[in-house]
Amino acid sequence: MKKKEIIFFLIIFLLAGAFCIFHFTTHTSSTIVSVSINGTEYKQFDLSKDQNYTIQTSQGYNILQIQNHTATVTEADCPDQICVHQKSIRNTGELIVCLPHKVVIELK
Repeated sequence: MKKKEIIFFLIIFLLAGAFCIFHFTTHTSSTIVSVSINGTEYKQFDLSKDQNYTIQTSQGYNILQIQNHTATVTEADCPDQICVHQKSIRNTGELIVCLPHKVVIELK
């Protein structure tokens, strides 16, 4: 490799590293779990209190679990189960969505 190519790749590597550091250190912690059904806020939960809650809609149910400052859907009766397979959320702006039940769980 030529000297210019080495410098170019070194700069790209440093910029990528700086981006990763910035991205992973600027996430803000959430304290509120907001549940909306069909676009209307249904209920809010404190992310610091471990609990399970059943979200009942006219289309079915979702079980929301709040544990260790994370929120996840552990069970639902929707056909695709995408909401159950989504990873736990813990940072502001992250979402869990169940389209068949029209449920959105957001950290604020």
